[in-house]
Amino acid sequence: MIDLQRYLDLKAKAERLRRETDRAVGAEDQLKRRLIEEFDCDSVKKAKILLENLEQELSEAEAEYEKEVDKFEAAWSKQWEGS
Repeated sequence: MIDLQRYLDLKAKAERLRRETDRAVGAEDQLKRRLIEEFDCDSVKKAKILLENLEQELSEAEAEYEKEVDKFEAAWSKQWEGS
């Protein structure tokens, strides 16, 4: 038979775990609402796909930027050296 102290300890632990679960569920709901509001994604799967697409666009933009900087430097390097 379980003694009173053990019962009280288990009850307190169960209540603490229930509160932590409620906080986690609330945080998850908040993140889901934010995904919908800010990124028009109604699931984590869609958000991951959007993230992959945005990372690809960023990579392409960075490569294009570097290419344009190289062209600029090549075109203007002589003027900088003469100054």
